[in-house]
Amino acid sequence: MKTAERAKPPRQGSKIFLGPEKEEIFIKAIESSGCVLTDSIENADGIVWFGRDPVALERAVTENIKWLQIPDAGAEKWIDSEILKRDLTVTCASGIYGAQVAEHALALILGCYRQLGFFSHESSWNPTGAPVQSLAGKKVLVLGGGGIGAGLAEMLKPLKCEVTVMSKSGRRIESADHSLPFSDFRTQVSRFDIIVLAAPATAETYQIINTETLAHLEPNVLIINVARGSLIDTEALLDALDQGAILGAGLDVTDPEPLPEGHRLFGHPKVLLTPHVANPPALKKAAFARHVAENCHRFFNGAELLAVIDLERGY
Repeated sequence: MKTAERAKPPRQGSKIFLGPEKEEIFIKAIESSGCVLTDSIENADGIVWFGRDPVALERAVTENIKWLQIPDAGAEKWIDSEILKRDLTVTCASGIYGAQVAEHALALILGCYRQLGFFSHESSWNPTGAPVQSLAGKKVLVLGGGGIGAGLAEMLKPLKCEVTVMSKSGRRIESADHSLPFSDFRTQVSRFDIIVLAAPATAETYQIINTETLAHLEPNVLIINVARGSLIDTEALLDALDQGAILGAGLDVTDPEPLPEGHRLFGHPKVLLTPHVANPPALKKAAFARHVAENCHRFFNGAELLAVIDLERGY
């Protein structure tokens, strides 16, 4: 796979194929950049793909393609694709959906602490039916230093939380009180009241919340997942919830996903569950269109592209 610096098309004739959804918002994004939209993939220099099927895309990519833009922030389902083994630059949508997903993470935190799931299902006036907590003063760990993690840290500031953000490198996150590397997770996780998962799905983060991790947590801990379901061992989480080992969980993603009917997560009294809607379609399309416009502009001018996938990192 090429590096971003090698993806330097001529200024004139930077032709982009759009597929499979040829929506007006994406057409305008491409044309505003100086690139030319083409209906012929054989004549294209690059592809902007707003679809979810790597196999269908594999069949579409031809040897003349220099650059491919995919719509996902996480690249895990594309990593094993033949596309990433070809001599072209592939960019994802890492970081562009951060604000809306961070908002949803905050909603899940507040919903769990304020017992909105419990009270919304009551059929009689019962103000003492579930313990309500305050967010002020809580120690929050956000696993993932991308747009979601940085955005959530900023949102938690006025709520008087102490926020630590962990990333692979441990780089400084300006909106956080503390920044640490992933390697500190095992030794530091027991210090926090709230754990928010906002990291990519990689071998390093797979089931990072598991039986061993949960055994080190205090009973007042709240776990929030707006990343990928694979970051949590679902059965271990359910066992911890049933045993009172942790306070609760707010989940927008699950493993498996979608959840089969009758799964134990549905209706669990300590779980606030949403069906992977932290990044709703309308907001996703608008954010992706802005990203497409910027990367097409860079492609047209032979500049470094944003969010190039690194196979070694896995995102």
